[in-house]
Amino acid sequence: MLDAGSTGLSPRAATDPASSFQLPASAPNRRRRPVRQTILLLALTLLTLASASRCYPSGSRVVIFVQGIYTTYDENGTQETVPEGHRFAVLKNALAVKGYDRAALLDFGYAGGAVGIDGTWAPNPYSCEQTDRLAADNLAPLEQMMRDYRSRHKDTHFTLVGHSLGGYLSFLEGAREAQRSDGDKLGIDTIVTIDAPLLGVSPDKKTILDLVPCDKTYLAGAELVAQKFDAGTPDLRRTQSAAMAQRGVRLATLGNLFDCLWNTGHCLPGGTWIDDSGTQFLDGQASISNAYSI
Repeated sequence: MLDAGSTGLSPRAATDPASSFQLPASAPNRRRRPVRQTILLLALTLLTLASASRCYPSGSRVVIFVQGIYTTYDENGTQETVPEGHRFAVLKNALAVKGYDRAALLDFGYAGGAVGIDGTWAPNPYSCEQTDRLAADNLAPLEQMMRDYRSRHKDTHFTLVGHSLGGYLSFLEGAREAQRSDGDKLGIDTIVTIDAPLLGVSPDKKTILDLVPCDKTYLAGAELVAQKFDAGTPDLRRTQSAAMAQRGVRLATLGNLFDCLWNTGHCLPGGTWIDDSGTQFLDGQASISNAYSI
């Protein structure tokens, strides 16, 4: 995922101190939560944000789940990878229990897809290689499918729920929506990011991602490394978050303090890893910003 060569940066091994890039592992309002409570928290977050939205026609709320790096999708749904153990199936079940129509809980396809004449959302199967692209290339099929879906379902309003790279993409799409004119809007009004590298990531995480069996371009990771080393990224996120809030796009940033990709030292003690846990949160900028430890 993280290709130093394509960003003009020198490779960093896991033993590199890199102390100047050390990030805080926690914040005062962050505490441990067991897995079941964590899933219910995510469901509650979605419901809270959706209920806070303007009054829309019944059945117009649709949730799109955006998977992370090196996942795949086939007739059996999303297949997880070593660093991308997604929890969307459990979250979908929790939302269904709360009254969401399962037909309105949709999967994003990195290879695009089609919306049938009857309005059915049908993502194409995709390989792990297709997730490893620049954000703009990954957002293009998402935007096209939302436009096609909304042409069949005029009153649709979308909630995007993204995990890891999918959360980063979802945030960027929310920022794009905030900049669109009313006539061009796609109907996105809620963004939920889970374990997402919103402020970039350090190059040492390439060691973990290289464990995943996939032919990699490292394009996605190179973009995230560039975000981490760009001093303007925090200000950009503040500007984007403020624009989203002003234009009615609600944002929740949720993260796992013990995520093995961002907090590698917790899972692989002994090396001097850079703790990127803080990349998952936009405290003070999101409507909801919560941490858990699992």
